[in-house]
Amino acid sequence: MELSDKFEIKVFILFLLNNLNDPLEFSTVNDIVIQDGFVNYFDFAICFAELLEAGQITETDETKPLYTISEAGRTSIESYESTLYNTVREKALRSALRLLAFNRSGSKINSYITECKGGYTLKCIISDNERTLFCTEVFLTEKHYSEKLKENFEEKAEIIYKGTLALLSGDVNFIFDE
Repeated sequence: MELSDKFEIKVFILFLLNNLNDPLEFSTVNDIVIQDGFVNYFDFAICFAELLEAGQITETDETKPLYTISEAGRTSIESYESTLYNTVREKALRSALRLLAFNRSGSKINSYITECKGGYTLKCIISDNERTLFCTEVFLTEKHYSEKLKENFEEKAEIIYKGTLALLSGDVNFIFDE
């Protein structure tokens, strides 16, 4: 289900910012809002700018700006939060909290493709300051397919990591919840 109405998208953005209670970089807000496919990037960017201009989102004046919901935004979301489907709210908030936890852990994502006999090897790694959390290597025959998988890993490493753990533990419901 994709939200296409600007009002719904604005309510969705405010809902997430209200429930996360942390100042966030624009790129993090973007990742949170678009990660489940409810909103596309262009609609997000337009609606975010309009919310900022309307004073419903505030920006810090630091070298790396951070954004939070303003009091005006909180007042608005109290009135309109119920217009979002429960399933959208729950899934988006769960995904947002997972993404923030993953980012805060200091995890680093690395991936690279090496050419080898008969194809390419894609190696995907997630590590923190102390250890390797996830490492997988696959052989692929097509370079463009290797590049597509590499890009997907870099964009969705947290989901791939959680999905792999879910599969290994037998909790396949995680896969279908996404």
